[in-house]
Amino acid sequence: MHDIRKRWKKLRKSSSQVNTSLRVIISAVLLLELMTGIMFYAAQNFIQRTMERMVRVEMNAIYLCLRNQLAEAEVTIDNMSWVAGESLDEPNWMFELSRSVVKNDSIFWGCGIAFVPNYYASKGRYYGPYSVRRGNDSIESLQMGRGLVDYTKREYYRFPMATGESHWSEAYTDHVGVRGRTTTYSAPIRDTKNRIVGVILADIPVSLLQDIVNEEKVYPSTQRLLLSGNYHVLAGEVNPQAIDALKRVKASSDHKGYFTQIDKDGKKRHVFFTPVGGKTDWLLVNILDDSDVFGRLRMMRMMLMLPVLLGFLFAGLIVWRSSKNIEHLRKVNAEKKRIDSELQVASQIQQSLLPQGELCVDGLELEGLLTPAREVGGDLYDYFIRDEKLFFCIGDVSGKGAPSAILMAVIHALFRSAAVHESNPARIMQFINAASCHNNNTNMFVTVFIGVLDLPTGLLRYCDAGHDAPFVLHDDTPSLLDVIPHLPIGVFDDTKYDVQTITLQPNSSLFLYTDGLTEAMNAKHQLFGLDRVKTLLEGVVNDSPQAILDKIVEGVMDFVKNAEQSDDLTLLSIRYAPVRFESTLTRTLTIKNDVREVAQFSTFIKTVVEELGIETSLARQIRLAVEEAVVNVIDYAYPVGTEGNVTIRVMSDGKVLHTQIIDTGVAFDPTAMQKADTSLSAEDRKIGGLGILLVREQMDSINYERTDGKNILTLIKKL
Repeated sequence: MHDIRKRWKKLRKSSSQVNTSLRVIISAVLLLELMTGIMFYAAQNFIQRTMERMVRVEMNAIYLCLRNQLAEAEVTIDNMSWVAGESLDEPNWMFELSRSVVKNDSIFWGCGIAFVPNYYASKGRYYGPYSVRRGNDSIESLQMGRGLVDYTKREYYRFPMATGESHWSEAYTDHVGVRGRTTTYSAPIRDTKNRIVGVILADIPVSLLQDIVNEEKVYPSTQRLLLSGNYHVLAGEVNPQAIDALKRVKASSDHKGYFTQIDKDGKKRHVFFTPVGGKTDWLLVNILDDSDVFGRLRMMRMMLMLPVLLGFLFAGLIVWRSSKNIEHLRKVNAEKKRIDSELQVASQIQQSLLPQGELCVDGLELEGLLTPAREVGGDLYDYFIRDEKLFFCIGDVSGKGAPSAILMAVIHALFRSAAVHESNPARIMQFINAASCHNNNTNMFVTVFIGVLDLPTGLLRYCDAGHDAPFVLHDDTPSLLDVIPHLPIGVFDDTKYDVQTITLQPNSSLFLYTDGLTEAMNAKHQLFGLDRVKTLLEGVVNDSPQAILDKIVEGVMDFVKNAEQSDDLTLLSIRYAPVRFESTLTRTLTIKNDVREVAQFSTFIKTVVEELGIETSLARQIRLAVEEAVVNVIDYAYPVGTEGNVTIRVMSDGKVLHTQIIDTGVAFDPTAMQKADTSLSAEDRKIGGLGILLVREQMDSINYERTDGKNILTLIKKL
C-alpha cells in the first residue's frame, strides 16, 4: 500500500511537470506569435516610411535633373528674347542668333525667331529665322512661314503673343524642323516701346525628357510619367495601370500627393505625383507595385512561422529555453549588423556632404578633415566660391551620434541655402539660427563660425556663434582671431549676430578647429589644450594646409596614444596667397549719373576693346555686359535728384580683362540678387535682376565690394 501511494505521488509530480512545460511552451508559442505580429506590423510601417522617403528622394533627384535642364532653357531663351529685342534693327543677324543658341547649348535641337506678319516689309509677310541641329551635328538654317509651317497658328506662337508671357508647349511631332517629338519653350520679343513683335523659341526633344524620367530606379517595377498641364503624357510608358492612375491624378484637386489604388485583379499600387515647377505646369508621376515593396516581408513571415511552430511543438522545456537564448542572440547579432550597416551608410552620406575635390583658384589652398568619434558625428565644415568670394564654415553640434549627424546635415543645408544670395556672414548666421530654433524640441545647439573671404582684396568678414576662435598664421606667429562670443545656434531665435572684419595679408593662413582638438584626452584624462595647438602651429606657419593638418593630427595621435577618441575631430586650413594682377593697359573714364553720358562711355569702351585687338564677337559680349552694368549703376546708385560720378577703370594684361565700376552711391550688392521678373519692362527692372543675369552670362566672374564708402563692381573676362 505504501508503494502504491509512493508511485501515485511520483506520477502526479511528473504530470504536473509536463503540464507546466506544456503551459510554458504554449505560452511561448502565443507570445512568439504576438511578438511576430507586432514586429511584422512595425516592419511594415518602417518599410512603408522607407519606401515613401526613398521614392520622394528618387523623385526629387528626377525633379532636380528636369529643373536643371528646363531652367537652363528658360534662362537662355528669356535672355535671348531681350537680346533679340535690342537687335531688331539687324534682321539678318537673327539667323546668327538662332544658330548660336543651338550651337552653344546641346539641350536645344532647334531655335527660331518668329516675327509678326509683315514686321519686316523687305522679308515678306512671314519672317521666321530657324536653325536646327542634324544627326551629323551640323546646323541647318531654315525659314519658317514660307511653305514649311504657318507658325502663327502654333501654340508656341499664339500663347506668348496673347499673354505676353513665356510658355512651354504641349508635345507635338515636328516633321520639318526637328523631325521628331518635341516640346517648345517660347518667350515674347518686345521692341523699345514694349510692344510684342514676335517670339523666340527653342525645341527640346521629348527623348531627352524620356531619358531623364527613365533613369535608375530603386524599385524595378517603378513606372514614371511626365504629364503636361492638360494631363497629356510627355514622357513615360502608358499602360492600363498608368491610365487608372492618371484618372485619379487628374481628379485630384492638389498638384502634389500620394495615394494607393487597387485594380480589378486585386493588385495594389502606390502612386506619387509632384509638380515640376518653374514656368511649366507639368507633373511627375511615380507608380510602383505593392508586391515589390512588401513581397519579401510577407514571404519571409509565411516561411518562418511554420518551422517555428513545429519546433516548439516537439521541443521540451530545455530545448525551448536553449532555442530562446539562441534566437535572442541571433536577433541581437542581426540587429547589430543592421545598425552597423545603416551607420556605415549614414557615415558615407555624412562624408558626401563635405566639399569634394580641390578648388581650382589661383592663390588659394584649402584642406579639411572630419573624423567622427562614432560612426557618424555632429561636426561639419563646408566651403565654396561665389563671385570671387570664398564662403566657409565650421561647426560642432552638441552631443554625438545619429541625432547630432542629422542636425549637422540640416545646418549644412541651411548654410548652403542662405549663402547662395547673401554675402554677409551675420545675416547668414541669423537665417540659420531662426530656422534651427523653429520646433527645436530636443534643445540641441550648434557652435558655428562663418567666414566670407574676398579673394581680390583679402578682406575677411566673419561671424562667430559660440565656436572656438580660429588661428591666424602670419609672420611666423600664430595668433587667435578676435571674435565676439555670440550665443550658439539653436538657443534663442531672437539672438542678434554681428559681423567682424579683418584683412588677411598675402601668404597668410587660417586654421579652424572644433573642441575635439583642444579637448582630446589621453589615458591619464589630460586634455590636449590650446597651448599645444599653438606650439604645433608655430612650426608650420608658412606650410601648406595639408602639411598643417598632418602636423596637428600627428601631434594629437602622439598625445592620446591608445586612448579612445572622446569627441569628433574637425580641422580646416585655408592659405591665402593671391597672385598679383600685372596690368599692361589701364584706361579710366569718369562720367556723371546721367543716361546722356552713356554715349561717351560707349565710345570709351569701344576704343578700349579695339586697342586690345579683341575679336568682334567677344568685343560685342564685353561691351554689352559692361554697358548693362554701367547703365544700372547710373540709374540706381544715387537717390533721385542726387548727382554723382561713376568711374569705369579697364585693365588688361593681354590675357584677362578687368573692368571696375566705382560709385559713391548707396550700398547695394547686385551679385546677391535673385533671378529677375522678365514680365516687367526694361524700365521697371531693378539692378541685379535681368541685368546682373546678363552680366553673369557674358562674363567669366564678377565681384562686389563696399570699400571706403564706395561700391566697387569688378567684371572679369578671359581673352
